[in-house]
Amino acid sequence: MSGAADQDGARLPRLGPDDVPPRQKAIFEAFLRERGNIPNLFRIAAHSPAVHDALRGLLTGLMVEGAAPVRLKELVAVRVSHRNRCDYCLGSHTMLARRYGATDAELEALARGDLSGFAEPDRAALALADAMTAGDGHVPDAVFAAVSAAWPAGAAVELVAVAAAFNLFNRFANALEIPPTR
Repeated sequence: MSGAADQDGARLPRLGPDDVPPRQKAIFEAFLRERGNIPNLFRIAAHSPAVHDALRGLLTGLMVEGAAPVRLKELVAVRVSHRNRCDYCLGSHTMLARRYGATDAELEALARGDLSGFAEPDRAALALADAMTAGDGHVPDAVFAAVSAAWPAGAAVELVAVAAAFNLFNRFANALEIPPTR
């Protein structure tokens, strides 16, 4: 396996383009063209083509411009990843948040858990992410009311989905000890 030699502590070998079926190989090649690397999470998820495809589909379906802006979705991903202490997702999504317009000050505030400097629509979304990541994921009525007051229903659905998805991605990466992609 072309990815097996350099593990950096991952619990499973990282697969390379020559180790996967044609559908995953095409995705790996697209990652190489777009990013210059293949994210470690997808190199490890490729051990199960069905899981790989599901995770890739979830990520690409959620992290696009919709009723909620991509910048905010990336901030939600970063906040959830801080709460879950997921170095893998923090590495990828801090960079992506910057690419979509997040400032260093915003990213530092998320690391501290300080939402006070964010405008109300963003603060409501980030508080939603905090509520969904804490405990059993139930969101207090006041937190959801703030999201509903700040965002249309479509954006609320997207923000809930992004926070839920990043709880999944964080737990997947942490359980498999996937190192940040370099």
